[in-house]
Amino acid sequence: MMFHRHDRAALVWSKMRFLASETDSAVTVEHACVVCGEALEAAGVGLTLAIGTSLPEPVLATDARSRGLEELQFTLGEGPALDVSRGGMLVAITDVTSSEATLRWPVFAPEAIDGGVKSIIAVPIQVGAITLGAVDCYREFAGFPSRESLAKAFVCAEAVITLALAENGGPVLGEVIDREFTEHRARVHQAAGVVSAQLEIGLPDALARLRAYAYANDRKLDEVAEDVVRRRVTFRHEP
Repeated sequence: MMFHRHDRAALVWSKMRFLASETDSAVTVEHACVVCGEALEAAGVGLTLAIGTSLPEPVLATDARSRGLEELQFTLGEGPALDVSRGGMLVAITDVTSSEATLRWPVFAPEAIDGGVKSIIAVPIQVGAITLGAVDCYREFAGFPSRESLAKAFVCAEAVITLALAENGGPVLGEVIDREFTEHRARVHQAAGVVSAQLEIGLPDALARLRAYAYANDRKLDEVAEDVVRRRVTFRHEP
């Protein structure tokens, strides 16, 4: 059944308000993500944003698996949310086991498969022509969602921006952002600054070196960042 745009938006917001009413709280970004996941029949949802920074970073997840996959994208520098942030377009991988997925994400895709994910729909979060991030919907079955499901998901993505920004334009995500993500990102940024100083390179290159080290040593980026900050790992110029 196809809905008129205004009817669809009313239905989506009604669902978000119902979720909020169950805990007697205001409607939040997390509610928008949950409803987006419901529209696309996702088992879990992750949110990546680049508000206030040019670097897309994970800020929220609805479950442990999604949290791990969002963190993995940040560690590897590859994945659906990053593709959306770079290209500004919907990313729909209907079969994560396909050659398209493994060629696109040679490290991330196998990890997603191991986690039981069969398809991924990443919905762009945009303000005009600017892409601020993505809502990653992790599904346990292959296939492409219906046009109506996608339309509802885009309404949810619009709601994320409405809910994430205060009337004065400032971010109000503090109460819903996953604290674990926040702490991890802070350590990674601090470590990137240390590596930047050690190697006399820019911060983007320093982050790339951190990612490469974490991947080569089969470690989480946050763990490597902690070691760098505590000077247990030092980056030096190659001879």
